[in-house]
Amino acid sequence: MTDTIARPEPYDSYHVGDAVWCLAWVGMPFVITGKNDEKQTIEIDGVGPCSLPEGALIDVTEANLFMLTHEQWDSIWYWPDSDGERYQQVVDRFVEQHREGELVNGYVGSGITVTDSPDGAMAFRLSFAGYGHFGQILATPVAAIADDGSALLHLHDPAIPDARWLQCGPALPLEIKMTAYRWSLAYGKLVLNWQDFD
Repeated sequence: MTDTIARPEPYDSYHVGDAVWCLAWVGMPFVITGKNDEKQTIEIDGVGPCSLPEGALIDVTEANLFMLTHEQWDSIWYWPDSDGERYQQVVDRFVEQHREGELVNGYVGSGITVTDSPDGAMAFRLSFAGYGHFGQILATPVAAIADDGSALLHLHDPAIPDARWLQCGPALPLEIKMTAYRWSLAYGKLVLNWQDFD
């Protein structure tokens, strides 16, 4: 892995009047308009154009302090996620944990988290052939017929031989994005590094 875990700037490092940036509204410059030391809450107000009548107002609580920074991180790629990891750390770990042609499951990511629920899950075959040159991890949706022929299986079952898992959709590069404030590797809305969300 690359960097160590990124720690949020401490609450005491923020002062009223500071110019700051916030992960909840990437690209919008903010200024700190108030602090509530008892609740450890920082009030910020956007200073850029905003379509909301009251403007870009956000209260950052102690639990969400990772969203705030003095750094001008106006691109999401600079941000550590809620666990303090940068996207490259998450990608590196995924590559280290899997092998070429391995079958893995993907689960639906929501605004809250990713859970390993079989509803809407899908199995994928991984390819790292383009990772060294293009930084791409390809995922191909696969399915298999149940032993008794009664159902088409979309959730990987290791008891079914590898050769029976056949392509059932296009091979696409996994998308690196933020899901529920954690870096994810996704095929559409299906997150393949779902174990990072435990």
